[in-house]
Amino acid sequence: MNRYSRREFLEISFAAAAGAALLPLPGCGSSSEYEGVLEVPDGGYPIIEVSGSHYEIGRQIGAAMKKRITGYLRYADDYRNSVDYLEGEGTEILGRMLSHARASFPHLVEELEGMAESLEIPFMRLFAFNCRSEIKMLQDPPGCSTIALKDGNQAILVHNEDGNDLNIGRMFLARITPPSGTVFLAFIYPGLLPGNGPGLNQNGIVQTTNYIQPRRVADGIPRYFISRAIFEAKSLEQAVSLATMEPRAFPFHHNLVSLGDRRILSVETAAWPEHRHDIMEVEGFYIHTNHFLHPAMVEGGETGERPFDVPYISSTTRMEVLNQAVENGGEPSDVSGILGLLSLHEGRPYSPCRHPEGDVRGVTLGTAVFQSPEKSMTLFHGNPCLGLKREHSL
Repeated sequence: MNRYSRREFLEISFAAAAGAALLPLPGCGSSSEYEGVLEVPDGGYPIIEVSGSHYEIGRQIGAAMKKRITGYLRYADDYRNSVDYLEGEGTEILGRMLSHARASFPHLVEELEGMAESLEIPFMRLFAFNCRSEIKMLQDPPGCSTIALKDGNQAILVHNEDGNDLNIGRMFLARITPPSGTVFLAFIYPGLLPGNGPGLNQNGIVQTTNYIQPRRVADGIPRYFISRAIFEAKSLEQAVSLATMEPRAFPFHHNLVSLGDRRILSVETAAWPEHRHDIMEVEGFYIHTNHFLHPAMVEGGETGERPFDVPYISSTTRMEVLNQAVENGGEPSDVSGILGLLSLHEGRPYSPCRHPEGDVRGVTLGTAVFQSPEKSMTLFHGNPCLGLKREHSL
């Protein structure tokens, strides 16, 4: 496990910004029925309670949130792309990914099967959608921004969850009691397994994630199955073991916290050209967006290029805005100061607090705040600058 100074992180992040790939920007999608930028519901996103077998958990989520999920799938390019790939050249590759998922997490495959049944969608189509990142390395990924602070007995993690604006009005929360008995609370994307959005469990284990743009996809477990499994971790060590398991299909950055132990870990994982990971214990002030920052994950390319990821303009712009704000105003020492940084609009449309603008459809769907030792999540429903704050506890 490594510890790096803030100066080392600044040097790495500015170097990444200098070499960032300016990827083509998609429009609103191929469908003339495009329906994004809906309103966050009055009172915030809904929360549901589900329990039982994994199949029953998936079935209950699908039944309770059917209108939201099918509404998203109706308009979403990433769902259409996933189905087209499944029914075209991707049949064999997705079959192998399903085999990997069944071998490692058969109970989570059952969870997805239950959801597919209640949504009245063929299971393989919903499975393909849960492999959307692996199927199509998204152009202009919306990305997420994370700030952590470990100072003495204080451990704080604040995370802007960014996604396509089709998710606005369709996100939801669930308090889930699985057969393991490890109750967890999660902010969930329509049609996806819990785990891509932030959450925590009754053991005080917190997870938020940052998308990483890879060079290629590997043959392995789809990333959403790994992040879902972490929500049932009994300890920080078990969460790390799951985050770094092999074979992975896709890179990921996991922000993992033990609220009881007041520990914060940054776990960067790669899948291609080799399985590699690096774990950093966060001390002091820390920022992460959507490209690798750990030296072990940045260095080593034969031609001097980054071997495991491709920084893109949204990620590097947000990192630069946040670092510049800290350089000018100093490091915040509490939640309020961190929220101020994550509410910045400099760098639009790639600002830390994201709003759709022109053809760029990324938006901040919610901002999750975790602070030791409380086993709870404060969630700003929608953009943090709007101030719609709700407390959610286990």
